[in-house]
Amino acid sequence: MTRQKQTFSDASLPRPSDSAVPDRFKERIGDLFDTWADVRSRNAGLSAYYDMKNLLKDLGISIPEGMLSVNCTVGWCKKAVDARAVRSVFDGYVFEGREDAALNALVKENRLRTLYNQACRSSLVHGVAAFTVMRGRAGQPAAMVRAYSANQFCCLWDKDAGRIGCGIVCADVDADGRARKYVAHFPEAVLTFERGESGQWSCSEEGNPMGRPLMEVLIFDPDLDRPLGHSLITPELQGIVDKAMRDVLRMEVGAEFFTYPQRYILGASDDLFSVPPEGCTEDEDGNFVDSEGNVVQPVASEVKKMRAYLGAMLAISRDENGDVPQVGQFSPGSADNFTRVFENDAQRFSGATNVPLAQLGVMSSTYTSSDALGAANDPLILAVEEMNRDNGDVMEEVARMIMAVAGGVPIGELSDEQKSVQACWKDPSMPTISARADGWTKLAAADQSIVGTRVWYEELGLSQAKIDRIEAEKRRMGAIDAMNSIAKSLREAGAR
Repeated sequence: MTRQKQTFSDASLPRPSDSAVPDRFKERIGDLFDTWADVRSRNAGLSAYYDMKNLLKDLGISIPEGMLSVNCTVGWCKKAVDARAVRSVFDGYVFEGREDAALNALVKENRLRTLYNQACRSSLVHGVAAFTVMRGRAGQPAAMVRAYSANQFCCLWDKDAGRIGCGIVCADVDADGRARKYVAHFPEAVLTFERGESGQWSCSEEGNPMGRPLMEVLIFDPDLDRPLGHSLITPELQGIVDKAMRDVLRMEVGAEFFTYPQRYILGASDDLFSVPPEGCTEDEDGNFVDSEGNVVQPVASEVKKMRAYLGAMLAISRDENGDVPQVGQFSPGSADNFTRVFENDAQRFSGATNVPLAQLGVMSSTYTSSDALGAANDPLILAVEEMNRDNGDVMEEVARMIMAVAGGVPIGELSDEQKSVQACWKDPSMPTISARADGWTKLAAADQSIVGTRVWYEELGLSQAKIDRIEAEKRRMGAIDAMNSIAKSLREAGAR
């Protein structure tokens, strides 16, 4: 059992002892843990921005020290990641246009659609996420698929093979959140490291007949220099969010001064806003003295200041020279300036991520029509389509591993049909049912044969459950019509 929320640090991810690592794997295991340690702080920082737990970066110039504890969270990084992930919807597999019942059952048992959604979000945050495929234990699917974030695994890239050469995952932790089980994937073997109650590590080795690590990585924005991808949360976005957090805090400070404008009193006596120190009394001359008779100065009272500030009527006596103190108020600053600066932050973030302002929670009046509003999503949709093409290759390789592990055969011995598996995706533009119906009605005018097929209903936006109900109703109605036709024929034959 793993904890609901685990911290990932050098202390929580201890290395297995050298004595527990087989000699031929020591170098690669050492490289994996060294690489893991190198990227750990970076991944933790990216997670903080996504989880909205990044700290305010104060410039130390204009923000009062007492205001630094104000909650000024800005969740734009999470919105940018979720805006892409929600449009990338994995919809199962097909073989040359046909579905396979056995693979569909494994997809459903592993909840692969949900796992993909989680892995997709993690790859957007850290640049990479991982799937592993292993034989299921008793009560589990024949092939068990698991997903891991970059906090939970590390891998080394094999440039010649064009995929990872090996990888290791944290498979379980103890009650204190420290790793007690690792699973390392190599082309020739799978190693399982377990830490016992005494703290000693043990290792079990299992041969891998697949000829490749049973791990596949989901990568966002890879290139030739960084094949394991980049995070969507770039330094540019982090800088914009840092500035937006300071602007939110400045808005809070400005709102305080706007609600309670600063006032001033010229020529007021000191005792107007002060009280005698504790334990002091007033002598016959009007001075405050302590228990030993020493004259002490009055102490400023915040309570008296606030009562004077909020009082409906403020009565001030003349001073000792007979002059009346002058009371005035400083003009409060306008909140419009803060609002415009914050909107500018949102516009910069929107331009950097292709996420429309409205999806960042900042309303804008720049859209003049529904068409313009829809066009604002076009860059985001194009980016998701590109991401789906890259992720499709990964999900197809995951499917081949699932079929190989479930069938107990190497991937190379799968049939040509199994190797041709294709990943399906829902339309990232997410059109309404009416828009779908309009488009597919026009297609049906050119080809009537597609009307009533499963593809027709899927593209109209109906769920698989509703399509199954429709197909069942059609079969039932077809059977009734056939029985009525037979009965009619029998009646006509009896009449003759």
